[in-house]
Formats: sequence, C-alpha cells, structure tokens
Amino acid sequence: MVRLIFMKKSFEQIPFDPARWPFFYGWMILFWGIVGFVLSVPGQTTGVSAFIEPLIKDLGISRTALGDAYLIGTLSSSFLLTPFGKLYDRVGSRWMGFGACLFLGIVLFLLSCTDRMATALGQWIPYPKAIFGLLALLFFLLRLSGQGILTMASRNMMMKWFDVKRGLISGISGAAISFGFSCTPAIFSEMITVRGWSGTWYFLSLLLIFIFAPLLLLFFRDTPETSGLVPDGKPQSSNARKKAEAHRSFSLPEARRTFCFWAFALAMALQALILTATTFHIESIFENADMLGAQGFELFRPISIISIIATLLAGWLCDRIQLRRLFTIMMAAMALNLTGLIFLKPGWPIACMILGGGIATGLFGLLMSITWPRYFGRKHLGAISGLSMSLVVIFSAIGPALYGRIFSQTGNYIPAHLIGLIIAAILFIGSFFARNPQLNSRNP
Repeated sequence: MVRLIFMKKSFEQIPFDPARWPFFYGWMILFWGIVGFVLSVPGQTTGVSAFIEPLIKDLGISRTALGDAYLIGTLSSSFLLTPFGKLYDRVGSRWMGFGACLFLGIVLFLLSCTDRMATALGQWIPYPKAIFGLLALLFFLLRLSGQGILTMASRNMMMKWFDVKRGLISGISGAAISFGFSCTPAIFSEMITVRGWSGTWYFLSLLLIFIFAPLLLLFFRDTPETSGLVPDGKPQSSNARKKAEAHRSFSLPEARRTFCFWAFALAMALQALILTATTFHIESIFENADMLGAQGFELFRPISIISIIATLLAGWLCDRIQLRRLFTIMMAAMALNLTGLIFLKPGWPIACMILGGGIATGLFGLLMSITWPRYFGRKHLGAISGLSMSLVVIFSAIGPALYGRIFSQTGNYIPAHLIGLIIAAILFIGSFFARNPQLNSRNP
C-alpha cells in the first residue's frame, strides 16, 4: 500500500510538479475542471438536442423511436455510474478524466458513422431494427462517458482541492459551466449547418481524442496531498478548517443509511426530471397554453442569467450558512417554477418560471458539487456521488417519457406539473430535517 501511494505521488509529479507551480495549482484545477465539464456537452441532452432533427430527417427513424433509443441508452448508463464511482475512488481524477474524454471522442466518431454502420447491419437484420439498436447502444456509451464519468471526474477533482473555499469554487465553476452549456447548442447548430451532423460529430471526436484528452492527462491532478500540497493552498486556521472540513469520511453504505443523503439526492433527481421534461416538451407546453411554441425557447436566456447569478450568490453563501438552507430555497424555487407552469400564460406565470427555474437550476449545480464532500468526506466521494448521479440520470431519462405519457392520456401537462409540485412540497418540508451527518460523528 505504501509503495502504491508513493508510485501515485510520483506520477502526479510527471511531467511537472504542481508544488513548483508559480501559484497555487488548485486554480489550474478549477480551470481544467471547468474545461472537462464543458467537454461533456456532446454527451449531455443540451448537446444532443441540436442533432435530433437532422437525425430524424437523414436516418429515416421516427421521433418516437429516436426518443425511445435515447431513453434506453440513458437508463442503461445510469446503472454503471456507481461502479465507476468506486473505480474513480481507486484510480483518481487524472486517469478517469483522460479515459472518459478519450472514450467520449471514440463514441462521437462511431456516431458520425451511424448511417454507414446501420446500412451494413441492414444486410442481416431489417434496417429499422438496425438503426434503433445501434443508436440505443451508442447513446448508452455517449451518456455514460459524457454526462456520467467525465462530469463526475471533473466535479469531484475541483471539490477535492478546496475545503474552506469550496463554496466559492462551486459558485465560480457553476457560473462558468452554465455559460458554456448555454452557448454550445447554438454553436453545434451552426456547425451542423456547415458540416452536417456526421461531419460535426467527426470534428468533435478529433478535438477530444487528439487535443483535449492529452491536455486533461497533462493538467488533471487527483488531490493536493498527492502533489505535496494542502487544500486551499495553505493551512487554514483551526476554526476555518473545522467549519469546512468533514470530520470523517462515510462509506457508501453508511451514507445510504442517512436521511440527508436521500433527501438531497431525491431533490436533485426531481430537479433533473422537471428540467429535462420541460425542456424536451417546451414547445408543446406553450402551444398547449395557447401561446406560440417559440416563446418557450425565448425563456432559456433569462433563465440562464438568473441561474448564473444564483450560483455565484449561493457559492458565496454556502461557506457561511448550512447547506440545508440552500436546499430549502431550491425546493421553494422549484415550487415557484411549477406554479408558473400550472397557470401558464403571459405575465406573472412567465416571471415565476424564469425566477424559479433559474434559481433552482443554479442551486442544483452547486449542491451537486458541494454536498457530498462536505457531508460525507472525500475518501469515498466517487462512490457516493456516483450513486447520486445515477439517480439524476434515471430521473432525467424518465422525465420526458413521463410528461409525454401524461399528455397523451389527458391532453394536458398540468397533472404532471401538479405531481411535481406535491413532491417538491414534501421535500421542502424534509429539507428542515436534512442535517449534516458530520454533526453526529463521534470521530475527531
């Protein structure tokens, strides 16, 4: 074990020693963590959405079949995130980030060849089945490597390098990531117009494989300790360290036995469900409320602005208040957003959607980053955050299908919004009891 730690520490100092960097290397970790997170966009629903219409047009697949393939791929990937989280705890952010980025690039290359591979498979099985099965498999690999592993490695790495300043770092990274995510759909759309969907995926695959994967291997580092440094760059006062640092690290089974884990995890999963479902059906939701579907897309920009402001403010606050207070605010914002959707029309309901949706989205990203290391420590961070990510991915996959099924049976989205509002109200009450388990820890 001692030899393994020594070898890992030596590798962390190749090809350069972070301890000899001109300034605290944690700020480089922050930058490259944000880069790693943004590189996952091709595997996120935000990035995939730009390819949906071209795929339907060129591959001869129906919208329903494409949605089902995406659902199967997303759900399947969610069940592997906890095992990969445990693997992350063993190999660290550097290898996981590099491997996930490289594999995501390979998957994008395969996606660029989807039409040719489906045609080849069509010699043995009917083309509709070939294209459906192929897309389901490739979406599974895309979601696993992009939305799952690469985001987990990038997020956890940033959280490991800071303790006292963890809230500030979460706010900065969350705002930068929100800005990056909001820009990429338009960029992808323009690239598709010039290069086509196949050429765009091929170009992105080359960038990830030959440029960004080597860069992540070069600059990613797992922890400050293995690089001969300490979190935040210098020893903090005992009071500051005691306030920010977890007293002990919980194992995954221990975390699962706490109320606060399930309260926070289910709140994040519910936000993921509502966000993906309303984004997926936004045009239909507005048309069902006797408004133009295009009006729904116009809300994304003001919502992203509110989200960035909320992330920065909450990042500053979370170093000063208990996280369950932010949890309570997130559930109230989610309820406000759903109230606007239930009574959707011009005026105050639109304002509720923008304000509630922006705040909930901003706090969602921040709490996903900071809750697990602060409440359960860093030793088993991969396994614990991996389980939480699994729930988020599962709920995000179910959301669009659930909303679509309710609409097909009732002709309205209001019942779906009401169900979400009831669950949000229950979690709002539960937030008052989601206390930090470190407070009950007897370990010094």
